[in-house]
Amino acid sequence: MSESSLPVPRLTVPSSGSATGNPRNKTSLKPGRSLMDWVKLGHSGADLAGTGGRLLDITPHELSKHNKPSDCWMALKGRVYNVTPYMEYHPGGEEELMRGGGTDATDLFNEVHKWVNFESLLQKCLIGRLIENKSFFLKPSFLPLGKGTKESNKSNVNQTLSSSKNSLTVPSLSITTNKDGSKRYVAKSPLTSPMTPSSLPNPKYDWFQTNSMVNIAIYTKWKYVAKEHVVIVKKGKEIKIVCYIQDMTYTVYLDFHKPVSETFDLKIGSGSGKVDVLLNKMETGMRWSSIGKALPGHGLYVKSKDKESEYIECSITKKAKVTHDTRLFIIEVPKYSLLPVPVGFHVYLRIPGKDLVKPYTPVTAKLNTAAEDEQGRYIYLFIKIYSDGAFTPLLDELALESQIEVSLPEGSFLRDRLLEGNDSPTDLLLLGAGTGITPMIKVMISALEKEKSIHLVLFNKTEEDIPWREDFENLVTDHPSLLKITHVLSKSSDTWPGIRGHIRKELLEKFLPAKDCEETAYLCVCGPNIFSKLAVNLFKELGYSNEQYHVFLG
Repeated sequence: MSESSLPVPRLTVPSSGSATGNPRNKTSLKPGRSLMDWVKLGHSGADLAGTGGRLLDITPHELSKHNKPSDCWMALKGRVYNVTPYMEYHPGGEEELMRGGGTDATDLFNEVHKWVNFESLLQKCLIGRLIENKSFFLKPSFLPLGKGTKESNKSNVNQTLSSSKNSLTVPSLSITTNKDGSKRYVAKSPLTSPMTPSSLPNPKYDWFQTNSMVNIAIYTKWKYVAKEHVVIVKKGKEIKIVCYIQDMTYTVYLDFHKPVSETFDLKIGSGSGKVDVLLNKMETGMRWSSIGKALPGHGLYVKSKDKESEYIECSITKKAKVTHDTRLFIIEVPKYSLLPVPVGFHVYLRIPGKDLVKPYTPVTAKLNTAAEDEQGRYIYLFIKIYSDGAFTPLLDELALESQIEVSLPEGSFLRDRLLEGNDSPTDLLLLGAGTGITPMIKVMISALEKEKSIHLVLFNKTEEDIPWREDFENLVTDHPSLLKITHVLSKSSDTWPGIRGHIRKELLEKFLPAKDCEETAYLCVCGPNIFSKLAVNLFKELGYSNEQYHVFLG
């Protein structure tokens, strides 16, 4: 696609990230304790995990026992690492690293933003996975692929590959490390994987066919599912479908029995929670005896934050200057894939060949629309370029058409609880500092569609730091009874007519509805870590509970 044919957004947005230890607050390391020294140690053959090459299942109770500098384990995104060997190499120092010792430190890790790819950095320290319960084992069993074979999904746990005449019960897969360091997958009963607690029933999937078409049907059992909640990656005969169901993800990952066309069609059952992926057979006029085979990870149903990071190689198709130090990047998803990002979720960017990663929250193609027609085909990112940064200068130097790796979405924002139902709040107060504006864009647009009352407060240093100022004014003009936008500047000129200073209690009291009125408010905040922490303290001081606000950390 040529650059001239791309939509030119006038508004777009995201945020930044680093490891469990802010890289901008480094401590002095001992000689021989640099990042390169750590890499060398990782390649030395030393058993940094301390497990003799075995991967273990670790319960939270067992994890909590390892909370000393001399014996420190930490869980990140569902995996447990022995971080004791890393203590002296950690730029944030031992004290900072110990904040997560003996705990699931995923939220803490995200709180201070992830700069370095921890999967790569700590891969030699991997102990195993974090589980909620002790798993129990059954012998794997397969059903023959003969006529008339049909297996019902009685447990709501077994994932069944079924057609009208043939089926195969697919066991779950565990990862085992061989002596040479390579990994192999071992089939187990579907009941061996620990259940993740959820208020939702487990989703299921089925498949149907005609002489010319195959339909993958996923029953999410969530009435608010939309196209933005379905990621599809197709390569040859393989297809991976990841459904985001509230704060969970459900994966269907298959190698088809026979070739299908590269293109596909996605349909969502309005209000039913059903997702249909339609594909055309390359060989028409023939009925398949089976859908094919399941690939590792098929049937996985886990918390979104615990899902292993996966990346898709995309390309940068446009860069545009927004303010003096910010850019709008338009990233194109490869053909035959869909990579939408749900409202309030973020993605990680990774430059090929580099270990650095950063999270960013996409914005929309236009300030007043969700751009439904191209959802999943383009990702719009509003990014501040730091001249002394470790990541953004490298990103800014990339030429158009350069490859960039984009992760599958991550996040915990529950849009339906905020915008759907009779008990949802009437008013939204959205607080964004700097590029913390990014998650607010989609939240604002979604709330306007539901006719919520919105007050967007943007905190910046100077007037030249305000992005899309004219567009915001036009949006207020279009929605005068629903939308109010306030700019607060910390380093304003003498001619600035608006509010000056920083976030503070009296400011929030002015913006929020009175406690005794009928309106109910929900608060969202995103910005630098110190800004978000101060905002949360003020929310609590004003009597707001954890259920009445959301902090965007990605």
